[in-house]
Amino acid sequence: MRKFSDKRGQFSIIAAVLVATVLIGALFTTYSIVRNSPIQGHPQVLGSTEEMNIAASRVLEFIVGYYGSILEVTGNFTYAQNLAHNYLLSGLENIAYTHPDWNPTFELNYSRIRATWFHQTSFSHGLMNLTYSLQGLGVYGVQYSTSAKFQITVNPSNTSHVLVNVTRDTGLPENTLRDNNFYFYRYNHNTSTWELVRAEAINSITSSDTSTSYNLTVPEGVDPSSYLLKAVDHRGIMVTASTFSSYTYRFTWDQNLYSTLNQDIVVVELLQNGTVRWLGQQLELDEARPIPPIPVKAFHLNQTMNGINREVQFQIEDWNSNYEVPAGLTANGTILRNRQMVVFNVNHHVTEATLWWDGRDIANQTWHAYKNTHFVGDDPESGTLTNGVITLSIGNFDVVSTLGSVTSTATFMRINNDPPSYCSNLAYIIHHGVVRDIIHQEAEWSGGIPNCPNMYSQIVITLPANATYYTYALRTIFVPTDRTRTVEDLNLIRLQSAWRSGLKSYTENGTSGDYPVVAETLDYEQNLFYNFSQGTTWMHHWSEFIASGEGAGLLFATTANQQLYAFDTIGGQKTGAVNADHSSANRVTIELKPVARFDVSFQSFFDLTLHGAIVSFDGTDPIYPASGQIGLWVIAEVPPSLTVEAS
Repeated sequence: MRKFSDKRGQFSIIAAVLVATVLIGALFTTYSIVRNSPIQGHPQVLGSTEEMNIAASRVLEFIVGYYGSILEVTGNFTYAQNLAHNYLLSGLENIAYTHPDWNPTFELNYSRIRATWFHQTSFSHGLMNLTYSLQGLGVYGVQYSTSAKFQITVNPSNTSHVLVNVTRDTGLPENTLRDNNFYFYRYNHNTSTWELVRAEAINSITSSDTSTSYNLTVPEGVDPSSYLLKAVDHRGIMVTASTFSSYTYRFTWDQNLYSTLNQDIVVVELLQNGTVRWLGQQLELDEARPIPPIPVKAFHLNQTMNGINREVQFQIEDWNSNYEVPAGLTANGTILRNRQMVVFNVNHHVTEATLWWDGRDIANQTWHAYKNTHFVGDDPESGTLTNGVITLSIGNFDVVSTLGSVTSTATFMRINNDPPSYCSNLAYIIHHGVVRDIIHQEAEWSGGIPNCPNMYSQIVITLPANATYYTYALRTIFVPTDRTRTVEDLNLIRLQSAWRSGLKSYTENGTSGDYPVVAETLDYEQNLFYNFSQGTTWMHHWSEFIASGEGAGLLFATTANQQLYAFDTIGGQKTGAVNADHSSANRVTIELKPVARFDVSFQSFFDLTLHGAIVSFDGTDPIYPASGQIGLWVIAEVPPSLTVEAS
């Protein structure tokens, strides 16, 4: 009678059934080879134990390969361990069924499968110890231990050839691999995906007593000085190694403009394709560095601030529609791909930020990636988000921001003088976040927008930790229509605040040297700041109202400044503008209006997203001070220069 026991518990019968079809063919092939080999000339007992040992080794090799394939797809260590263990048990069970006349019984004493990938030296390794008996042959209590290991070391190069050192098991050389055993990762910027490309050729193979060196020709489009390589041996055991295990982003600030600021916190967004965004604008890089397809749980982030290097908080987020629609925090078992971004905060005291990864399969996600320390007061049920500095009260299409005694109200998405009447989706995508909260909303108009058919909208609000502002991404999507649509008013934001004694209204009206030219909207006046220059886009990056160092305003970077005038070309006239309205006796208003001065009529598709921030200040850094020149306008107009290095 055949039996099987496991000191950690019974194996899953369902798992055994599922894996049987995979294992039986490979195992019967192995047994056929064993039976036809010269070992059959030995006494039966010796041949039978040898056959059991070889079969058990083959099962372990298969399981280590299978374990790697699960990690490669899911990055989930626990899931991979459970499946591999169950499949190991079922593989041993199938060995028992191959010789019913021997009446085998197995007891698995110990097994372990481990992997360390994405480092210069990486490996996959399995160990197993079991006790078996062949009762039909009178053989009892045979102890057997076996291992299966595949390890590679990748080396950077300044030529098109690279050296890869390979070992297996107990330091034995592996000199049987061919070019189809080596695959380089190459990033496709058109699809934002990593592709596996076979090595062009093996130029030479050099073996020693402990390892084999393969001289590989690197495929076109792969940097030989900084690359990822996947190798698979003839047993199916895979390893992915990398010549680098971190990216370091170096920030160089204009200290003449930043040194006196205290609240210049900015959220940095690292997209999977290597793009770095800042207030919705892409920062210039000498070379984009796409983030490798590594499990999210493996990532860490260090910053050098005021000369001190330490690990800091960050979060990894899921997004849809080319990073237009937020979907939430990324599960720690996810492989980072083209739907994820890494998000963290910096200020002018930060000179370096290093994103690095722990390639061990047993690595746990750092608490810096999930622990909430800034948003403890969030209460989505009451529509409240707070970062400990400012508090937002969220309505259907308005946000009330409170900072100390300063309160301002922003309303969104008025089109043709018709405000939205309901929303199809007000979602707190991330609350109690790590470095920011995110909400998402789609505005709707009951009965449609007058004279503006086939239009959709999207509002994304983020609240960064410790910041005196929240950000907006306001998207209007005009789909093709047979009807003529006429947009006479597109007011994406209306920001208002109650009257204060001595209140001033300032708006940037171009630049001179490194500094804004400031225009004041006087009492009982209204000014439209539009693109009135010839040939170049005029600068209107901000507008604020301020009294005694307290107030609020809008702030946006150059890309959004240019997009403010996106309808100028369609309409043939300069229509987009910032409206600074001080005409009311008891209220000041700032409006962001891509359509303001002239109507725009069109039937074609048009998709426009404007990014920026709504800032509050109560003695903290204003956008532009009532006296002096340095304020938060510098984070939009003079971002730091940035370089990135893989190491």
